[in-house]
Amino acid sequence: MPHPSHRKHRIARPMATSRGITSGRRSSPFLFALTLLALTLLALPAAAQHAPAACDDVVEVSREQRYRQLSLDLNGRVPTVAELDALAADPDLDPVDALVDSPEFSTFVRRHHRDLLWPSTEFLDVVNAAFNLLLPAQAYEGAGGDGSRLFVLFVGFYQRGGLVPCKDEPAEFDADGNLVFEDWPDGTRRDGWVMAEPYWAPGTEVKVCAAEAALNLQATTGARCDSYQGMATGTCGCGPNLTRCGDIATVQAIGASLQEQLLRMVEAPILGGRPYTDMLTTQQELVNGPLVHYYRYLAPLVIEPIIQVPPVDLAVLPDVPYTDATWREVPRAFDAHSGILTSISFLLRFQTARARANRFYHAYLCEPFIAPPNDLPSPNDPCSQEPNLRQRCGCNACHARLEPAAAWWGRFAEAGTMYLEPERFPTFLSRCAQCARDPNVVCDPICERFYVSEVGHPDEAEFAGVLKSYEWRGAEEIARVEAGPKGLVQSALDDGRLPVCVATKLFERLYHRAPTLTEQVEDLPRFRDVFVQSNYDFKALVRALVRDPGYGRLAR
Repeated sequence: MPHPSHRKHRIARPMATSRGITSGRRSSPFLFALTLLALTLLALPAAAQHAPAACDDVVEVSREQRYRQLSLDLNGRVPTVAELDALAADPDLDPVDALVDSPEFSTFVRRHHRDLLWPSTEFLDVVNAAFNLLLPAQAYEGAGGDGSRLFVLFVGFYQRGGLVPCKDEPAEFDADGNLVFEDWPDGTRRDGWVMAEPYWAPGTEVKVCAAEAALNLQATTGARCDSYQGMATGTCGCGPNLTRCGDIATVQAIGASLQEQLLRMVEAPILGGRPYTDMLTTQQELVNGPLVHYYRYLAPLVIEPIIQVPPVDLAVLPDVPYTDATWREVPRAFDAHSGILTSISFLLRFQTARARANRFYHAYLCEPFIAPPNDLPSPNDPCSQEPNLRQRCGCNACHARLEPAAAWWGRFAEAGTMYLEPERFPTFLSRCAQCARDPNVVCDPICERFYVSEVGHPDEAEFAGVLKSYEWRGAEEIARVEAGPKGLVQSALDDGRLPVCVATKLFERLYHRAPTLTEQVEDLPRFRDVFVQSNYDFKALVRALVRDPGYGRLAR
């Protein structure tokens, strides 16, 4: 076997010894000279190596270079030849306004806020139990092998006696109009299919298993089929035009609409010249056809009715079909709602009050919750058994701040979107306290879901029957629960944390680095003041940042 140093592409690496620089093998005169040259270059001043300019130097660039950087940062592309020609033709032309006011600037706005808000909602989070029960339409190799025809499968699980499709034959009905099932050797019962015009594709028809396409208004239990109680029985059909079902594309469209809704709520004040803070406090909801259908027909069908509840009264929704892509504003149902911070997309993306507070503190206050480097104490340490996370060893470093921060979302359901209005969800419920203290009393779902109904530590006994979001809280934090996220926004405006952080995050994106200590002290306050004095005009802040001499130069 050849020596390793003879293998292809291997490069001998010099080694330092007490006698000087040598290699693992005997060095050639050329290699030795090359090594000395490298060491000499390393010893030269930075300027002699053509290294980046010293920290206090300003890198002078041409107007064309600066325009290219502006266009890449603000519009996400290099300038066109026509744009560069216009720049050359007018020595006084300032391209900043044209770039900021360009329609392409919305791409910058969206990209920046995607990084801040992480607005991704998996479709199972969106549809939740309604579509876990009503699986989306699946392509079926039916008569003629027409893959464009769809069956809505498995909704008839209970009626067929198993997770099986119907027969690939037209359905049969008896003299009374009842669906006829055929008994199969495997113990299941099979119906046939019918044709239906789906709401998501008006003017077309799809094959649908007859049990799924049923138009019955009531389940076998007597519950209404447009309620979660009825759909949970497995005996309700999809209804007229398959209103209560959907195919995969439908589910994906709803999820995409929820994400688009959030981004449009972000864009609206920025592109419309309104205060940036409107996106965090608005009482208006943006809806399109898919969301109107989702709010009206699908969200109410979840197995647990508290999981997903639209933030608007159904009566205010416009009468538009699913296929209507136009966006419209409708008022939200409760004053406690606060812009994107209580949107379905945000609440489902961050499903606990702690997660919601954590994202806001990262994105808008620049105050991340970082655990200390110390190891956690032994689980046998009495301090590790402390039920209050503000005081539990190893947890208190973050939770002493995080628990008060989470209080702002205390009246919004975790793992859901419902606002827990005080009239329906009082701070204390005696029946929940009773079942928490008496093991012979069974707690109902409301107690289990929202109230302290299980006392796992003696210190928790005093909170039996209390709404979980009020547990361990003093008067100041209770006031936060009742104020909601809009109270947090106002507090962060009053103490100046929010405008400073908005300026910092934008600085980092445009300058492609974090501000130095000097810039934090001298420059960021100037940018913050521009933002505040312009009535929180995001575009004004962008203009101030890119027109500053520091834009495009090295850190000082």
